[in-house]
Order: sequence, then structure tokens, then C-alpha cells
Amino acid sequence: MSPPAHPWSPGATYFFSAHLRDGHSQLLVEHATYLRLAFRIARVLRPFRIDAIVVLPDHLHGVWTLPEGDTDGHCRWSQIQAVFDRHLPGNPPRAVLRRDRQVRPLWHSGFREHRILDGADLARHVAYVHQNPVRHGHVRDARQWPLSSIHRGVGAPVAGGDGMDQEEEREC
Repeated sequence: MSPPAHPWSPGATYFFSAHLRDGHSQLLVEHATYLRLAFRIARVLRPFRIDAIVVLPDHLHGVWTLPEGDTDGHCRWSQIQAVFDRHLPGNPPRAVLRRDRQVRPLWHSGFREHRILDGADLARHVAYVHQNPVRHGHVRDARQWPLSSIHRGVGAPVAGGDGMDQEEEREC
């Protein structure tokens, strides 16, 4: 995965979407525990605030805020992918890294990102994140989807970061 065309801004809030290459995959919901672990590890090694997140079978959307003075959102996402890939049971071939360690065969090579401009933009993107399971027909009410930060309150940071192995390999 190549670095983004434009740099991330220190302390800024971003909306992002990331998709698995297989649009019919259920891996993200089947192995949500490993995805949660990957986020916790990334937050221990490179702190950031998760403002909103939803995990669907083949993609996820999130809104997160980088710390002041920190522009490394791309590396955080690469690390989340790497930890998730490594923890999949049986190390399936689709999760094995190619020689270029930045290429993750399981994931689309890029991810969509958007810098949040103001409070109204933040509200729109948090609503988009939380309503996504409804949009995809998984549930009728967003509160029915279990893998969503909507249960923690709109805009509230998602808990995490405790009880994990802090000796995970640092990527990037």
C-alpha cells in the first residue's frame, strides 16, 4: 500500500473507509476480535482517538483524530492491517504477505480518506459511519448492528488499548 498522495495533518480528524479485496468476504465480522486487537495494538504504539467506527463483513468505516503534532495516520492503518492479517487463524494464503511488505493481498491497496473540515462535517461523517449497516441492508435500525461505536454514543471515543501484547512488531 503506497503512502497517501497528500500528507495527513497533525491533530486533525479524518473519515476513512477500507475494503477487503473480496467483496463477498465475511472475514471482518467473523474475526472481529482480531480486528479489535489490531486497533488496540495500534493505539498503544501510536495513540489516536476513535470518534466513530463500524465494521461490516467486507469493509469498515471510521472517524479518528490524530494527536497534536502527529501526521502518521497512514502508518497506523498499515499496522492495523498487518496485525489483523497475522492473527487470522491458519494463516490463510490470502493473508500471507508478499515480498513488498506494504502490499496486503487481503485488502484493497488504498483506502478512502477525508479530512473533517468542521463540526457539521464531523456530524455528517459520524452519521454515515453509524448508518452504514442500514444502507447495506444488514439491519433496519443502526442500533441493531453490534460492531458499531453507536452503542457508545455518537462522537464518544471508543474504549480500548488495555490487555494486549505490547510487543507486537512495529510496521512502517
